[in-house]
Amino acid sequence: MKLETKVGAFFILASGIMGTLILRMEKLDLFAGHSQNKLVTEFDQVAGLSLQSAVRVAGVKVGAVTGIDLDGKKAKVTLGLPKEFQVYQDASASLSSIGILGEKYIELDPGHPAAGLLPEDGTIPSRTGAGLDDLMATMGAISKDVKNVTGALSESIGGEQGRQKLDEIVDNIRQLTGEFRAMAQENHSSINTTMANVQEMSAQLKEKLPVIAQQFEDLGRNLNDLVNKGNPQLQGMLSDVRKLTASLQVTADNVASITDKMNKGEGTIGALLNDDTTVKKINTAVDNVSSMLGGFKSMDLNLDMHAAQWTRRGNAMDGINIDFVPARDHWYALGLNSTPDGQISNQTSTSTVLGQGPVTTTTVTTDQVFTLSAQFAKRLAEHYVLTGGIVESKGGFGFEYRAMDDRFRLGGLAYDFTKETGKPNPRYRITGSFQFYKGIYGQAGWQDIANPELRTFFLGGGLRWTDEDLKKLVGLASIGK
Repeated sequence: MKLETKVGAFFILASGIMGTLILRMEKLDLFAGHSQNKLVTEFDQVAGLSLQSAVRVAGVKVGAVTGIDLDGKKAKVTLGLPKEFQVYQDASASLSSIGILGEKYIELDPGHPAAGLLPEDGTIPSRTGAGLDDLMATMGAISKDVKNVTGALSESIGGEQGRQKLDEIVDNIRQLTGEFRAMAQENHSSINTTMANVQEMSAQLKEKLPVIAQQFEDLGRNLNDLVNKGNPQLQGMLSDVRKLTASLQVTADNVASITDKMNKGEGTIGALLNDDTTVKKINTAVDNVSSMLGGFKSMDLNLDMHAAQWTRRGNAMDGINIDFVPARDHWYALGLNSTPDGQISNQTSTSTVLGQGPVTTTTVTTDQVFTLSAQFAKRLAEHYVLTGGIVESKGGFGFEYRAMDDRFRLGGLAYDFTKETGKPNPRYRITGSFQFYKGIYGQAGWQDIANPELRTFFLGGGLRWTDEDLKKLVGLASIGK
């Protein structure tokens, strides 16, 4: 074979191999146009998507992107799918990516056969998902909010004075927790005493029951002797019993006669008993009493004793709340609290500063008062509670998120919408609490967010429990009425 022939054959073979590699690397199919369906979908933006990007169903590649064009303000994307692949009229497409920074692809939901096949010239509706840019924007907003909160915390409790306040609050919480633990231990001792009394009573009964049984056996034996020996006293007793039986028979006949007249409707009592209206009223009254007693039996009474130290004003808030819970999805809350948010006083003083002249300073103070709260609470879903009514002797409402069987609570209150000097805005309070041991919980929050002169953080704790004795007392009081 000539050298020229060998070189030509080698060149043709190398060109074929290179062409095959190029087609595979570029994912090109020269005959795809005759074996594919061309379907169209539109997106607001397709940044990162390119020709030959994958079309996947449940993560499995079924086709490729064959065209990307601009149609007005929309990106028109052409999808190349196998002829045998069925797409239905309720199909949808979304732009997705493999991982956060992975390649973009089209995620296709082919729909359901019941909707019918999509025509060849039909357009597949698109679904917009959350992109990386949206995620970064959301994270930026969150970081800004966190920065504002940490800045406010730094202003309130920063420095040596703030550290002293925190130390005082921690000491108060430690003392409060000790008191709650002592209360729990005291109740535990009472229960132990009661159990000891029950055990002692059982031991005494165990000793005396055989003696009582022997006495009953002796009594039965003596009665048998009296009957068998024909004692005259016993004979007289039997005669008296016969006379009493005859008298009882006459009484029974009289009662039967009276009952017969009542059944026939004779006399006042007979008329009442045979009147359907009277019977219905009696039945209604019995049903009402049964319903009331059943309601009190199923209702829960939850008590909450709490206290909190306010960092800025150097004062504390404490009180007790009672929740009347007829059902899990709604309840009624009553509360009595001692709060520093009492009467607002403004003290104005004028002093002369060298080089500036008179300077007027206004100091806003509040008094410690007792307040009453009465609210209606409605559980909107498993974790969300909406409240409204009287909040610390003022009108208000609130919203709360609860989780972990109501052990974790995070909510806000808005109340006291009057405007005063030193309090130009309503009172807003954010409170978070976590029940960490039985009924004992800790809490923290931010008070008077909208009023700079009164704004303060607070830390504290409390004890929650269900009182069965109080529930019985409330039920008896209602029956008495």
